[in-house]
Amino acid sequence: METKALLSFKEGLTDPSGRLSSWVGEDCCNWTGVGCDNCTGHVIKLDLRNSLPVIELEFIEGKYYPTEDDDYSDEKIKAYEKSCLGGKISPSLLNLKHLSYLDLSLNNFSGNTIPKFLGSLESLMYLNLSFSFFSGVVPPQLGNLSRLQYLDLNSVSFSSYIQLVISFPPWGLEVKNLECLVGFPSLRYLNLGGVNLEKVPDWLHSVNMLPSLGELHLVDCKLASLPHSVFSNNSTLLSVLDLSYNHFDSLIPHWLSNLSSLSTINLAYNWLRGAIPDGMGHLANLRSLELADNDLIGKIPNSFLNLCNLQTLNLQSTNISGEVVEFLDGLSQCSNSSLEYLDLSKNIFLGGNLPYSLGGLKKLKIINLFESSVGGSIPYSIGNLMSLQILDLSRSSVWGSIPYSIGNLTSLQTLDLSDNQMNRTIPESIGKLSMLVALRLYSNSWAGFLTGAHFQNLTRLKLLWLDTKFSSKWTLVLDVKHDWVPPFKLRKIQLRNMKIGPKFPAWLQTQNKLRLIVLDNVGISDTIPHGLWKSCPNVTFWRLSGNKLHGQVPYFEFPHWAYYFDLSSNNLEGPLPLFRSNLSLLFLQNNMFSGPIPENISELLPKLSWLDLSSNSITGRIPHSIGMLKELIGLVLRNNSLSRKLPPHWNDLQDLLVLNLAENNISGSVPSSMQYLKSLELISLSQNHLEGELPFFFRNYRNLQILDLGGNKFSGKLPAWIGESLSSLLRSNPSMFRKLQL
Repeated sequence: METKALLSFKEGLTDPSGRLSSWVGEDCCNWTGVGCDNCTGHVIKLDLRNSLPVIELEFIEGKYYPTEDDDYSDEKIKAYEKSCLGGKISPSLLNLKHLSYLDLSLNNFSGNTIPKFLGSLESLMYLNLSFSFFSGVVPPQLGNLSRLQYLDLNSVSFSSYIQLVISFPPWGLEVKNLECLVGFPSLRYLNLGGVNLEKVPDWLHSVNMLPSLGELHLVDCKLASLPHSVFSNNSTLLSVLDLSYNHFDSLIPHWLSNLSSLSTINLAYNWLRGAIPDGMGHLANLRSLELADNDLIGKIPNSFLNLCNLQTLNLQSTNISGEVVEFLDGLSQCSNSSLEYLDLSKNIFLGGNLPYSLGGLKKLKIINLFESSVGGSIPYSIGNLMSLQILDLSRSSVWGSIPYSIGNLTSLQTLDLSDNQMNRTIPESIGKLSMLVALRLYSNSWAGFLTGAHFQNLTRLKLLWLDTKFSSKWTLVLDVKHDWVPPFKLRKIQLRNMKIGPKFPAWLQTQNKLRLIVLDNVGISDTIPHGLWKSCPNVTFWRLSGNKLHGQVPYFEFPHWAYYFDLSSNNLEGPLPLFRSNLSLLFLQNNMFSGPIPENISELLPKLSWLDLSSNSITGRIPHSIGMLKELIGLVLRNNSLSRKLPPHWNDLQDLLVLNLAENNISGSVPSSMQYLKSLELISLSQNHLEGELPFFFRNYRNLQILDLGGNKFSGKLPAWIGESLSSLLRSNPSMFRKLQL
């Protein structure tokens, strides 16, 4: 009976990857995902959770840090899609009378509703339907599962990212009444993340009727009300409360301070206001407190210095103030501080140097003071934080140097000191950080030399962003041998306003895992190596601008998902390097390229949205196929030697925002098809040989901010509508219509 029930269940499913290929024969207890009772042989467990999750991203409060493998290839996305079970859930499951565990998470049921008959699986204790793209109203029949201890319908954590890269429509679930929760006297875990509870009248009262509840996750449920008081408190066992990403416009309720079992409170990303209740500092079991992105006032309560068991404290963007030094000093007084994650970023503190007592927080793993007015220098004692994994002091007014003791942080994975006033050398001890994955030191005023010793043990490094604030001379120099072989395999590199030339860095060709390359103003005066793309075959973003690269551009072959190529402001010459690709953004301005724009440019670059070829020596006409680039929003061909008439067909470029054809030898009249360019914000046709009357359709360019037609041979009278439609532009550039009669 149970075997037949499972086979009938299988028939209703789609299984493109063959995950259920073992479901043959009579002994269902040996089938993948099926678990049986050892004594009775009855099926008690059905675990069909997708074992191939979508690519994992690691976000630390809105900032991306690369994981061990950040290759978001089409192959991985397709593999995930293929691994998803789908179709319909058969009521044959009702024949599994002893089923206590059902997990269908991380699959794709394409917007189907959750079957009502699941509420008749009387033995069910565990039900997980998370991230499986069910939609509609959650059936109240689930309230009949009186033995249920675990219910997970979450669709928040990474579903929004899935919808960006995978073709799953954004279906959602909805609950209109939570009275069915009364039928869950044994429920310990409830996760309704992403389920719309907007129409639920009194959600807190319903939740308060669950005497066994230990974890409650109501993330992004469109909740608008967080009552300031409750009549009774049955949630004495509640240890995890996550109400983040809702619409609470209220004070933080004081009844939270009475839930003595709480170990995790997450109220981040709401509209909470007022002061942080002092009573929160008396929750002795509290391990994690997240209040980020609320509109709070005052300072961190003194009672928080009692939270010696606290492991995570996130007060990012809360408008709190006070003495950060005083607070950090107080935390370090705990005899055995457990703090691992500290985020005070995007606040305005009274400042003062970071205290040496920071080193007393021995277990601290993450410090984030990004965009906080902390100021001061980094204390030498920071080297005592041996467990530190993420140190983010970006945009926090830090100055001076990196202490040599940074090399003691052998667990450090991310170091971000960007956008500060640091102006000294970078110590060689940074090369001891063998666990480092991301190094962000950009937008400072570094000085001195970087050698191989600075990188000698950085074998895990995947992201390197390093530059100095722009100056007329380089103060930071990468001084390595031409045959240097780095110990790392980077995914992203950005080096700007520092010297790594004059030779093209040979070590770059050892970095075959790269996805992004930015080498701006780094003093390279060399040719681009032939076959460079073969050494870096997966790069989607190339920027080698502001150097003295010369010679012709060798052939490049781009992966089909590449989108950005920038060789601007160099001394490159020869024909335009318009290689067949799906590039979206192409910048070749300020070089010495010559010859014509290929007539088949729309075939070579069908996805082009921005093309800048200005300030070169390009000849010939603007090819007619330009008008076939339907995604084009910017076309800049200024300061070349283009001639002949403008292309006749502009009808399909209705998203074009910028058109700059100034300083060429273009003749003839303005084609009437330009009347369809109604999105234009800038149009410059100046310094050409255009003639005829001023086109009447210019009056329809309602978004126009810049118009320059000067230096042409337009004739006739200045139209009356100029003063009505374009009066502000006329005042800003009175010479643009010269040659016309007023």
